[in-house]
Amino acid sequence: MFKSPKKMETETTVQPHVPSQATTVIARGVKVEGDFNSDGDVLIEGEVKGSLKTTSDLSVGGESVIAADIKAGTATVSGRVDGNMIIDAQLVVKSSANIHGDIVAETMSVEKGAQLEGKVSIGGSSGTTQRTEVRTETSEEKDKDKA
Repeated sequence: MFKSPKKMETETTVQPHVPSQATTVIARGVKVEGDFNSDGDVLIEGEVKGSLKTTSDLSVGGESVIAADIKAGTATVSGRVDGNMIIDAQLVVKSSANIHGDIVAETMSVEKGAQLEGKVSIGGSSGTTQRTEVRTETSEEKDKDKA
């Protein structure tokens, strides 16, 4: 009456699980002091003092405070950075950013309203570098000039 089901034979190949590169998050309210190194993406929402290195992407949140020299593959800065930055590829400086230090990057974009103070070196495709001294006025300085 009931027939036993035919066994299906399938060949399965098990692929080893390769974890994706996770993002390291330094959350709001967290303070890190010392040398911070990562091979993956890094998101800073808190405070960092010392040095910060990642071979990947660095994102600095709008309320972050970083007092460190930074080396990263790419970076987007919305918060405060007091320190020199070396960015292998693209640096994006958002309007809320406040950077005090020298910057070296392959390419760089700066939104209106961002505050920069330091030397900026942008590399060209031929290996040439353009150097520009950058200093922005604070609101108080602008008001003083008007008087």
